[in-house]
Amino acid sequence: MVKGAIFDMDGVVVDNHRYHYHAWKAFAEKYKFPLDPEIYRDKFNGKTNADLFSMIFGNISLEEIEHYAHEKEGMYRELYLKEMVAHKGIVDYLEFLKKNKIKIALGTSAPTSNVDFTLDTLKLRQYFEVIVDGQQVKKGKPDPEVYQLCVMKLGLLPKECVVFEDSLAGLESGERAGCKIVGVATSHKAYELKVKTDIIIHDFTERKVLEKL
Repeated sequence: MVKGAIFDMDGVVVDNHRYHYHAWKAFAEKYKFPLDPEIYRDKFNGKTNADLFSMIFGNISLEEIEHYAHEKEGMYRELYLKEMVAHKGIVDYLEFLKKNKIKIALGTSAPTSNVDFTLDTLKLRQYFEVIVDGQQVKKGKPDPEVYQLCVMKLGLLPKECVVFEDSLAGLESGERAGCKIVGVATSHKAYELKVKTDIIIHDFTERKVLEKL
C-alpha cells in the first residue's frame, strides 16, 4: 500500500522541458560550449546547478556557480512565465491523493528560486507537505539523496512511497532510494523510460497512475 507520493518538478509537475532547453541553448551560445537536444537529454536532465556548472566550467567556486545559476534561471523564468501551466491532470491527481490521505512531497534538483516560481505562480504549494530542492542536497540525481530525504521527512519507509520522474537520472535516483517508480514521458520518449520502469504515463489523466496505490 502506497502511503507517500513524491513528485519531481520539471517535466512532471510542469511540462517545461523545451523552455529549460531554450534557456540553456542561449546560455551555451553565450559561453561557447556545445549543446544540442541529445546532450541536454542525456547529460543535463535531473542534475543540480552545482553539478551542471561544475561540468561545464570545471572547478569553480560556489559564488561563480550562484552567479551562473542566477543568469541561466533568469533566462528560463522569463521564457516560461507567460506560458506556465500545470501538467495535464496533476491538480486533480493531487486532490485525489490528498482526499485519500496519501502524503505528498516534491523532490527536485531545481534551485529554490525555481521551486518558488513554479509552486507560487500555479498556487500548488498547498499540496506538498515536504519540499526538497537542489539546494538542500549535496549530491544530485542519479544519487538517491533527494528522495531519501523526502522519504525521511514524510516519516515513511521507501517501499511505502512512489516517485514520479521524467528523467533517466531521476528514475535511477528513486529506484536507488528504494521507492516504487513511475516514468513520466515528457523530456524522454516512453520507449527510453522503459529501460528504468514498466509503469509509464504521459500525463496525470491516465488510469495507470492509480496502479501504484
